[in-house]
Amino acid sequence: MVDKPLPPLTSLRAFEAAARLLSFTRAARELHVTPAAISHQIRGLERHLGVELFRRGARRLTLTESGQLAAVHLREGFERLARGVGVLRGGERSGHLTVGATPSFATRWLVPRLPRFVRRVPDIDLRLRTQTRPFDLDQDEIDVAIRFGRGGFDGATAHALFGEFVTPVASPSLLRTHTVRRPADLVRTPFIHDDSMRRAGRPPTWAEWFRAAGARGIDTGGGLHFDDGHLALQAAAAGQGVALGRLAYAAGDLTTGALRAPFPQVIELDLHYYLLMPDSRIGEPVIVAFRDWLLAEATRFQRTVRQHLATGRW
Repeated sequence: MVDKPLPPLTSLRAFEAAARLLSFTRAARELHVTPAAISHQIRGLERHLGVELFRRGARRLTLTESGQLAAVHLREGFERLARGVGVLRGGERSGHLTVGATPSFATRWLVPRLPRFVRRVPDIDLRLRTQTRPFDLDQDEIDVAIRFGRGGFDGATAHALFGEFVTPVASPSLLRTHTVRRPADLVRTPFIHDDSMRRAGRPPTWAEWFRAAGARGIDTGGGLHFDDGHLALQAAAAGQGVALGRLAYAAGDLTTGALRAPFPQVIELDLHYYLLMPDSRIGEPVIVAFRDWLLAEATRFQRTVRQHLATGRW
């Protein structure tokens, strides 16, 4: 039995990119060719195989059943080819790694620590992508993701990094101006609400914190609302009110003195930050290098937060 020759690699690459992006235009941009060239390559591939790979609508491009099956295998194949080339180049700890995270986590926690990763593994080209919706390791163009939640992420290996606490934080000048000495004194200041944790299904409230602090009957309904934890803390640092802030995001400002936590009471959430890796790629050297560094940073940060919570001082 004589095996049939494979189609040209360029046409397979064009199909894989178009199937992943569901766009000839975006595939052309990724491969640095014209959309007409992508269309030509795919039509040639369809003639070679004798099957239709795409349904071409007026405004939408969709895969046929045959196209869907082929796309899965070709994507895995090109990923294996890329890893094989990396080994041939002798770069077991080189190459590029794309990390997905929320804008707030990236700004407040990850980016300030990245110089240490660059010094530790200088041959890895790190790329950071941010968005507020959860990343999909199968669909989005990322290698690993950092997520906030309760775990149980399908199709991924998850490493818990650290938990989260929330506590009131404000600028030192605002606390002096409003003479905040006990929890009930916070009613003299505007409340800042961080609504971003609704996406994780666990939004802590000011009323919850006041109960933990032993203060009842406090009206917490007014104030500013933000759906971004970073913006809530920016507003607090600017003196616009007192925020019920995440310590993972606020720790840097608390250390520098840009923010102060006037009271030791915190709410510990039943949520954690996780590093997610595709099950099929957990042994890749670049992913292992990033995982080991991130887990070490997370352990150091968790230890620092626990020390501050134990002493009640930052």
